[in-house]
Amino acid sequence: MTKRPYMWLKAIVGIVVVLLLAYQYSDVRTFQKVYVVENKYEQSGHPPYSVHNFNNYKTKPNTQNNVVFKRKTDSKTFKPNPDHNCIATIPEKYITNGKQPVLIPDAQELKSLPDNAVTCLYHRYVTTLQYFCGYKERNGQIPRNGWYICADPSFVPSSKNCVVFSSNKKFNDNIFLSDIKARYNCRTFTTPLSQSDSLQSWITKNDVGNTIIDVLTLSISTYTELEVIDKMVEEKSIGKVKQLLLELHFDPSVTKKKDYIKLLTRLQMLFQAGLRIIWYDRVFQCVGVNKFSKCYAIYFVQRSLEAKEHKFKEMILPSEDEIRKLPKLELQDLYYRYLMTTQFLCKQIVRIGKVLDGGWDVCHDMMLKIDRNPCIVYSFGINHDFSFDDDMANTYNCNLHSFDPTMNKKDFKHSEKVWFYNRGIGDTYKKFGSGDIAPLDKIRKDLKHNKVPIAVMKGDTEAAEWPSTPQMLRTNQLADVSQFYLELHSDGTVPDHVILLKKMHDAGFRIFWFHTNPACTSKAKIGQLSQCMEVYFMNTKYPFNS
Repeated sequence: MTKRPYMWLKAIVGIVVVLLLAYQYSDVRTFQKVYVVENKYEQSGHPPYSVHNFNNYKTKPNTQNNVVFKRKTDSKTFKPNPDHNCIATIPEKYITNGKQPVLIPDAQELKSLPDNAVTCLYHRYVTTLQYFCGYKERNGQIPRNGWYICADPSFVPSSKNCVVFSSNKKFNDNIFLSDIKARYNCRTFTTPLSQSDSLQSWITKNDVGNTIIDVLTLSISTYTELEVIDKMVEEKSIGKVKQLLLELHFDPSVTKKKDYIKLLTRLQMLFQAGLRIIWYDRVFQCVGVNKFSKCYAIYFVQRSLEAKEHKFKEMILPSEDEIRKLPKLELQDLYYRYLMTTQFLCKQIVRIGKVLDGGWDVCHDMMLKIDRNPCIVYSFGINHDFSFDDDMANTYNCNLHSFDPTMNKKDFKHSEKVWFYNRGIGDTYKKFGSGDIAPLDKIRKDLKHNKVPIAVMKGDTEAAEWPSTPQMLRTNQLADVSQFYLELHSDGTVPDHVILLKKMHDAGFRIFWFHTNPACTSKAKIGQLSQCMEVYFMNTKYPFNS
């Protein structure tokens, strides 16, 4: 009888303590939720899914699937050494997540910066995105003689009175001009800009009046030619250009700090004139001995000419039954149109590994957001090239797990943070070559990673992606994969390939980047197609730890 009141007293005290602790640590479990904003980003250059749509929310423990999210424990700035990718070289105050992901200071401030910081500012600036374009169409050839066009309803060339000016001296624009004429019924003019022939003078000479210039192609390879930009800004003719397709040709082995300042000054002038970068190409024909390319193709849109009554709508693939009934040509068109559609805005794209085949493009924005303790990366398909794996480990301090059963090598530790396995990815377990292939759930279980999120997973597996990826979806193995990169080997005429894209979309995966590999092109009705498309997906359902 005497013990019972004490027992009740202990129980009450215990409950009070638990409640106090719960209140004190109520914000420990947080995650970042994806939501679609109807009006806020309508005209702001953001798609339904973007970096800005990942917001932090306090939440109760996730009892539905027994997942407990922890606070991000590694908040240190990345300090790769050597800094091949210009992540740590640029002062932090010039890196933002705003309208200019990489800020350009004025000329006086640029002069005060170290040479390598100015160099990095240029190469990072021309490889960041400032505005969203969801639909891209390639006109001309893939390997070189061609350009992308932003085909969003708000920027697509007008079908009524389309005008295209070509001032590109670096390659023959004839194929591009022929394609864009066939696709949009454009009037095309060759107008080589110079100090004596400005854009406004060419507008007058060609009697286009006050008509908008839907597209202007321009290549610049000397510092004197940079003055063409000065003239277009001064006479305000640049305000009449809806899309500017600009190639800058400057060899980093001979370009000095003062020259980079000239380039950055002109790029800032274009930004102030309302032009925003929506895409870029590292022109592979210009790749040098280091990570910096000798030339870049930079794609701008003029914000003031955006047709605001035409809003971006995300492309939704039809049902599986409808896909299976499509004729081959319609199926192929759907496949490529979808793969050249970006649905997620990642502003800072960093090339990890080789610029040529072997490297991959990482969404740096999200690498800054996810929990990096630990940072796990799976790399399928090595073919003796560890450039991506080594660079990923060095740049982001990740643990790399590299897989390839075709190299005839036993499991080994390649470097401090890179492990190689004589194993490939498949939908079932079986012997293959000198090793084996296995589904992702078995691989993760064998490595004791079944409860560890994967920051990045990439696969270049020569068509093994088609049986293995559906198995990953069926077993829910992609739910905690943040970024997923695939080289898709297909001509787009197989219904199951398009159905897989639909299933990935339904699972929350959105394309943020793509690369049309020039090594495996085929002819299309207009332009060319690539049968080995590198496609980069962001998992919008992934709980980014904050």
